[in-house]
Amino acid sequence: MAVPAEVKKISTVLTAAEIYRTSKVRDLWMGDAEEGIHLFRGAVVENDSPGAGRSDAEGREPFIEVSGSMVLRKVLRLDSRPVGGVQVAFIGRERKGHEATLRFAVNGQEVLRQPSPVATPEARQYWELVSDEGAWSWSRWYYVEVPPEALREGDNEITIQAVDGRLGWSLMVADYRDFEKGMPDPVVLPKTSSVSRDEAWAPERGEYVVRLALDEFRENGEVVSAIIDAAGEEDTAVKRRRRLKALRFDRDTEMPAGTEIRFQVRTGARSVYDAEHWGAWAPCDSGQPVEEIAGRYVQWKAGFSTGDGLRTPLLKGVRLDAEVVDEVSAPLRIVKAQNARILRPSYEFVHEDYGCEMLRELRERFELEAVVAGAQTEFEKIERLMAWAYTVPLGDCAHFPWNVVDWLRLECDEQGAVRMNEYGQRRRDKMCLYPNVVLVAACLSMGIPARHVNFHSEGMTGHEIAEVWSNDYRKWVHLDATRDYYWYDPATRVPLDTLEIHQVLADRLEQVERWDRPYLFRQDLDALVADLPIAFREGNYAYSTEEGAFFLFRSFCHFRMVPRTNTFSQARPLPVSQGTEVWAWNGYLNWADDQVPPLLHFSHHTNRRADFYPTLNQARYTIEQGEDPGALEVYLETDTPGFVGYLARVDEGVWEERPEHFGWPLHEGLNTLQVRSRNSAGVEGIISSVAVAV
Repeated sequence: MAVPAEVKKISTVLTAAEIYRTSKVRDLWMGDAEEGIHLFRGAVVENDSPGAGRSDAEGREPFIEVSGSMVLRKVLRLDSRPVGGVQVAFIGRERKGHEATLRFAVNGQEVLRQPSPVATPEARQYWELVSDEGAWSWSRWYYVEVPPEALREGDNEITIQAVDGRLGWSLMVADYRDFEKGMPDPVVLPKTSSVSRDEAWAPERGEYVVRLALDEFRENGEVVSAIIDAAGEEDTAVKRRRRLKALRFDRDTEMPAGTEIRFQVRTGARSVYDAEHWGAWAPCDSGQPVEEIAGRYVQWKAGFSTGDGLRTPLLKGVRLDAEVVDEVSAPLRIVKAQNARILRPSYEFVHEDYGCEMLRELRERFELEAVVAGAQTEFEKIERLMAWAYTVPLGDCAHFPWNVVDWLRLECDEQGAVRMNEYGQRRRDKMCLYPNVVLVAACLSMGIPARHVNFHSEGMTGHEIAEVWSNDYRKWVHLDATRDYYWYDPATRVPLDTLEIHQVLADRLEQVERWDRPYLFRQDLDALVADLPIAFREGNYAYSTEEGAFFLFRSFCHFRMVPRTNTFSQARPLPVSQGTEVWAWNGYLNWADDQVPPLLHFSHHTNRRADFYPTLNQARYTIEQGEDPGALEVYLETDTPGFVGYLARVDEGVWEERPEHFGWPLHEGLNTLQVRSRNSAGVEGIISSVAVAV
C-alpha cells in the first residue's frame, strides 16, 4: 500500500519594508521610519512642462517682467476641490534690492508675495547669491500658500500683478513653439494663459510656468509583488518537485473610513509569468483560501484608494500559508551557487537601440574601437571613453536635440593626427550637459548601458553627469566627463553611484532639507566636506579636481533622470533646456527620501533603489527537479537592454545558445552550469553559475 505523502505547512511572511523594496509600486510611498505602505502625498496640476525652459532659438526670451498695469492670467483645471493645503508654484526671478510685491488672486481671493528678504528670510538663495544691485537672480521655484477654499472643481483662474506696478519680478513663460520638444505626439497646446496691459485680455505666446501643488493623498495607487515561491524554496539553487495542496493569503492593513485596499492573487507553474503556465488574477479576501492553484509560484497585487485626500489606507504586511507535498524527497547536493538577483523598476524605462544610426556613425567616425583597444577590463573601456569625452573638441551644441555627431568636431593636425583638447584648468570647456551626453552616447555605441542624470542643492549650482552600468562591478557608476573623474569607496575601491554619494551628504545634513531653509546657509560648508568616507579619482592630470569635486559634493541633495536613453534615435520628448534655467520639465523621475523630501513642483518621485538602479545584463536561473530523476529543468530570466539571447556552458565546455527553458542532464560526479545573457552589440553579460554533485 502506498504511503500518503507528508503534507508540510510553510509560511512566507513579508514585512511592509520588504514588500516596498521588492515590488513594483505606483503612486505609493513608505518612509524609513514608517510602519506601512500608503498612498503618495502630494499632487501637481500643470500644463506648462513641455515648453518650460530656455530655448536655443534666438528671440525666445523665457521671462516676462511683471510691472505697471500688466496682469497675467492662468487657468488650471481641477478634477475635485482640494481638501488639504495648496500652494501656487511658479518659476520666477527677482532684481537684487527690489521692493515690489506680487499680488496673486485665486478665483478672486488675494494672496501677496513680498520680496524674498521679507517673505522668506532663511531662503537667502533668492537674493544673496546675486552680486550687483538691480541684477536679475538666477531662475528659481517660488511657492505661495493659498487658502484651499479658494479653489473649486473645474476651472480655476489665477491672476498675477505687481502691487502699485512696481518693478522687481519676472515670471517664466513656456513658449508654445517649444512644446513639441517636451511632449510626444499629438502636440496639443493648452491655451490657458493670457495677459492684460490695458484691461483687455490677449492670448499669451505660451503658458506661464505656474502650477498648483496639492498637499493631499493621491486617489489611487497599486503594488504588484514580486513572484514568490510559496513552496518555501525561494533562495534554493535547485528546487525539489513540490506541489501546493492549499494556499491561504492574509494581510495586515489599516483602512480608515473612506479608504480601501483590494487584493488579487494569481498562481503559476513557472518562476516567470507567462499566460500558458499561469492562472488569471482573482480577488482574494484576507484569511480565505486561494481557490485556483496553478502551481507553486504566487504573485499578488493590491489596489489602494481613498475618497478623502487627508486619509490613506496602510499596508503593514502580508502572509502566505501553504500546504506543500514533496514529489521528490531527496534534495541534490549543491557544491556552489552564484545566482543574480534582478531588481526591476516600477516605471517604464525605454532603452536605446545600440545599433541606431547616430550611435553607429559616432562609433565609426570617431574610431571608438581604437579608443578602447587594449583595455584589459570593461571598466577600463568605460574610463577610456570618459577620458575621450573629456578631451574631444565640441563645437556648437544645442539643448535639443541631443545630436552628438553634430556637436563634435573631428580635427587633425598637420601630420594627420586627431587633435584633442588641452586645458589650463581641470574643468573642460562647454556646459556640463554636452560632454556627459557625449559620454552616454559613446558607451551606448559600444553596447554599454548609460544614461544622463542631473543633480542640485537649493542655492548651489546644479550639474549634469552620466551614469554607466558596469558589468565588472555589477552596479551603476557615477561618471563626470566635465572633469574626467568619479567617486569611489576607498576601502573597497569600488566606484559609487549618485545615490551612494547623495547618502553621504544626506547623513551630514543637520536638518531635513527644505527650500525655505536650505542647509547652504545653516551649516559650515568646509566641515561638510571634511574627512569624507568617500574619495574621488584624480587621474593623471596636471590639475587637481579636488576643488571642483568638493564644490559639487555639496550639490548632491536632489537628483533626477530622463526615464529613457533612446534619445539618439528618438529626439522627443526632452526638456527644452537642462541647467541654463532651473529644472522645470515634469517628465523627470526624481529621487527623494526622508532627509531630502519630494519637490513640490514635480509629479514623479521615488525612494526605491530598484526604480533608479535596476540591475542589468544578468541572467537569473530557476532550476527544478523534473519528472526525469537524471535531469533538471532550467528556467532563465534577465533584464538586458538589447537582449538577443542566452548563452550556457555545461561542465566547462563551450558556450552555446540556449532558450529560456531547457533540460540539463546530470551525470555521476560534479555537474556545473554557467549562464549569461548577450545583447545586440555582442556584449556578454554577467555569469550566474551552479555546481551540483551526484
